[in-house]
Amino acid sequence: MRVDQLWRYPVKSVGGEQLTAASVGVFGIEGDRGIAVRDEREEVTWAGAVPALMGLRAVTLGPGVAELVLPDGQRFRSDAPDAASRLSAAVQAEVTLVEHQPHRPDAALHVLTTTALRSLGSALPDSAMDASRFRPNLVLDDEPGDHSTGYPEHDWIGRRMVIGTLRLRITEACDRCVMITRETPTVPHDRAVLRWVARELDNALGVYAAIEKPGHVRIGDKARWLD
Repeated sequence: MRVDQLWRYPVKSVGGEQLTAASVGVFGIEGDRGIAVRDEREEVTWAGAVPALMGLRAVTLGPGVAELVLPDGQRFRSDAPDAASRLSAAVQAEVTLVEHQPHRPDAALHVLTTTALRSLGSALPDSAMDASRFRPNLVLDDEPGDHSTGYPEHDWIGRRMVIGTLRLRITEACDRCVMITRETPTVPHDRAVLRWVARELDNALGVYAAIEKPGHVRIGDKARWLD
């Protein structure tokens, strides 16, 4: 296998950015989910409660600062004086942006395979399918010429892998929720996806990984098993 896609999500529950290379620490890709959206109760919220968040994108400008891109193409910095009002108007909810620290080292990376995406697309031919719907950090591609089907990552729990200078351990399946039905900049709202995953895959798609050795990874890096 090799690295096909790398994703970072500067703002939790907002669409992310594709990378060509990334530094990965014990809590995941540097800058991933370093900002969160807080609601009127002053609690961190998510796209399950504010669906329009998934229709936005965020790109990293610097440590703790992102640029948010609205569906109409307008852009603003997360640290702008009017950021809260502009974001609230865009998602039709009273929200603010706050610093956020991921707290689950056992789920530092979300890993998905192109095999799983291809298999899901075959099972749901009327549904638009791409990685943005599932928000992985790392998408691993088949070997050249391998057109296998299924969801191989579900059999990886407990195994260790090296990619670039990074060493990780697959810890658990990714339990799915309503977020995979939400509209993103590249796929429409679709309830059928969650219904199928819940019925056919016991509500799991993709896996989480813990970082045993921080390092660097880039597109095209080969992945090899340690055990």
